[in-house]
Amino acid sequence: MHQVVINIEMSSVTAHATVVAALSSMDHVTLQDPVGMQECHLTVVIQTDDPDVVDIVREIAWEHDPRAVQHSLHLAEVS
Repeated sequence: MHQVVINIEMSSVTAHATVVAALSSMDHVTLQDPVGMQECHLTVVIQTDDPDVVDIVREIAWEHDPRAVQHSLHLAEVS
């Protein structure tokens, strides 16, 4: 199984809330709001072998906030 961590910076608090609502019901997806970060920052942790899940998360973020910036994408093997 792979773990993918995507850090996303939203353009507004409203966009952040909308993306959180859209992603929170997805299987294999955990959302983290890092302590001390801006209200518009979101860390998405995905644990799956299905690469489509990563694309879906990215598209949901951009669908609800076309100005969203993904800071990093980190792939790691999880046992």
